Order: sequence, then structure tokens, then C-alpha cells
Amino acid sequence: GDDLVARTLAQRGINSAEEARAFLYPNHYTPASPYELPDMDKAISRIQEALTDGENILIWGDFDVDGQTATALWVSALTAIGGKVLHYIPNRAQGHGVHTPTLEKMLMGEWGNGFLPHLVITCDTGITAHDAVLLADRYGVTMIITDHHQLGETLPTAYAVINPQRLDETHPLRNLPGVGVVYKCVQALYTTRGLDESTLAPFLDLVA
Repeated sequence: GDDLVARTLAQRGINSAEEARAFLYPNHYTPASPYELPDMDKAISRIQEALTDGENILIWGDFDVDGQTATALWVSALTAIGGKVLHYIPNRAQGHGVHTPTLEKMLMGEWGNGFLPHLVITCDTGITAHDAVLLADRYGVTMIITDHHQLGETLPTAYAVINPQRLDETHPLRNLPGVGVVYKCVQALYTTRGLDESTLAPFLDLVA
């Protein structure tokens, strides 16, 4: 009954009628702007440039469910608007993160039928990928990191680092998973391109 709903909401930290309506009914919920995530504007500008210039975009994902759905979301969303995209999901032996020997093969065009990336976008990984960013820099390749894992002592020197852990602990986007971070990126990208929010609907199954 209503008491059970109220208790359940309270356990989730939702204690006011206004918060409850926003949680239970989409028409009462106003999502936070994707641009509240640090570096979002820089990332979207660079991705737009890559799309306009027909650059090759490599999505580097992760092998867990969050990483796979995040990768699928990036690939689907970019391909749908004409992006030239390939993706790579490392195996468990390579571990989480950006495996630099494999990345170097890609940067040299020795992978994916000679697919030579101009832009590398990580998802659900990369927040400690200092060496990978430096490697990409040596090849003149831009790297954008989208991740949600705990920050290290310093951020990688990537072109953009989008991670909700950079937000205040009370921010509504703070606890986004990797696929949620990618969704906010896609939301910003599609809106910038003048696409209606309804064009995001096909991707919500991956986010869920």
C-alpha cells in the first residue's frame, strides 16, 4: 500500500512529496543538464568536429555489462548520425582499463582492416589511463575519457575527462554508471545537432 511505497522511498532518501512525484512520475522530473558534467562542452565540440570531418572514431569499452552497454550506446548513437565508428572491448586477460600494447597496434593501423583512429573515446574506463593518453598524444590522436570510477590522485591529460565523480557528492548525476555517463553525452550531442529528445528513445533500453 501507500505506507510501503512511502517507506521504500524514504529508504532511498526521498522524504518529500515533491521528490516522490519526481521519482515516480516522469512528467514531474526535470533531468540535470549534461553540461553540468565537467568537460562536456569540450567533448561535444570535438566529437562534432570528428563527425563533420569524417574522422575515424574508436570506442574503447569494457567487458562487464556496464561497459558493453556503454559501448553499444556510443556506437549506435554515433553510427545513427553518420559517424565512422569501430569499437574495441578488451578481454579479461587484458584487464580493465586501456591496454596500451593493443591501443598502439590500433594507432598504427594494424587492427580493424587498417582502421586508423583520429579520435578515441573510452567508456566505463580510462580514468587512470595516463599512459594511454600519452601514447595517443604521440600519434597525434585525441582521447576523450567517459568513465564513472573513482578518481586517482590526478586526472589523465586527455582532451576531455567526463566523470560524475568530479561533481559534488550531492549532485544528482554523481552516481551515474558508465552507460549513464554516455547517455548524457549522447543527449548533449543530439541536442547540439538540433535533434529532438525523442530521437534518444531507442537507446533507453541499453541505459536501463
